[in-house]
Amino acid sequence: MRKIIILPFAEQDIRDSAIHYAEKEEGLEKQFLAILNQAFLLISANPLSFPLVKIPIRKFVIKNFPFNLYYIIEDDIIYILAVFHNKRDPQVWKTRKLR
Repeated sequence: MRKIIILPFAEQDIRDSAIHYAEKEEGLEKQFLAILNQAFLLISANPLSFPLVKIPIRKFVIKNFPFNLYYIIEDDIIYILAVFHNKRDPQVWKTRKLR
């Protein structure tokens, strides 16, 4: 399993989404975060299994919530670029850089 580093803008995506779901329905943010944790485990175990959307960025489709997770593999580390709602403008996450 590879190490995962969640970059600051992806951390903000997660926080914003968790707050949204907490306001929408009690306990929904916990479900969202649990599914994200499962996604991180799957990506960590099989990072090359998920499709490239733009070299070197890969996409993981999150089940039960309308989100995609975008990441880059560099050496033995997986960097999470975005946890992005499907209806948001993809140009936002496409401008994100690893460094």
